[in-house]
Amino acid sequence: MLSSRTLGRILTGSISRPLRSAAAVTPVAIRSLSQSATTNNFTTSHTTTTQEQDGPTGAGYNSLSGFQRKPESPSYFTTNPVYNELIVNLDYAYRQFRPSARPSKTAIRPNWLGKDALTAAVGVETLKTSQYRLIVSKLNQLATLHPRPAPVEVLFSRFAKTEEQMGQKAKPRVVDAMGRALATGRRKEASASVYVVEGEGKVLINGQEGAEYFKKSQDLDSLLKPLEVTSLLGKYNIWALVQGGGTTGQAEAISLGIAKALMTHTPELKSTLRRAGCITRDMRVVERKKPGQYGARKKFQWVKR
Repeated sequence: MLSSRTLGRILTGSISRPLRSAAAVTPVAIRSLSQSATTNNFTTSHTTTTQEQDGPTGAGYNSLSGFQRKPESPSYFTTNPVYNELIVNLDYAYRQFRPSARPSKTAIRPNWLGKDALTAAVGVETLKTSQYRLIVSKLNQLATLHPRPAPVEVLFSRFAKTEEQMGQKAKPRVVDAMGRALATGRRKEASASVYVVEGEGKVLINGQEGAEYFKKSQDLDSLLKPLEVTSLLGKYNIWALVQGGGTTGQAEAISLGIAKALMTHTPELKSTLRRAGCITRDMRVVERKKPGQYGARKKFQWVKR
């Protein structure tokens, strides 16, 4: 059993229970956290009395040995402490340097790492798409500062692409030995890998016929739009693997993949597909719900009494 004085010291924050993974938390060194230990609120006589009750060489929670200081950051107690600490530090850096460096709309923004590379740079196992977008938005906010402070430049060196990465060009899409052209399309949360090969016009989506997979006619029309605008309907077979999102997002993701694959077969179709808007990635996503509101825009009904 813990003595009353030892329990009181734990509750007041002078000492805390052992922490299992405190060393795993590695916050970004932008905001300098206080390194000072918590001040002891008890007198020497109290400490002496407590040690006499618990024993000079006691083990476990009956003595002062085996305890550590509280974590330096409150983010330790969250589900994803490294990510949350990074968001807090980015906000703190912008508030800290904004008085000395004015935001500029003409400031050059670096090219940030992709989702997988940024996940490794942050030091977490996985990052959701929404988390990745939030980090990029915070970095873009810092990039508007002009002149850019030195600590911000050091931070950008972690998350921005290097000159070598910028010089790497994507491999050109080619038709393989079996006459297939592979392309990837995305829309909202849907992602599709599409194979296009010359044939009689069959469409297979995740192993099912296109008309069977998409129940709505507008989804099937959206999927076949690149073939219709190029007058190639019935001349190519489509085989797609799609995941994520709903039927509308999946249909438009496959449509984008078909348009890219058609350009691999016939590069001259690019201008036609461009005018029809088939090779432009639609970046629109669902707007998030706001706190204190019914939805993204809708408010709660106002009641006078």
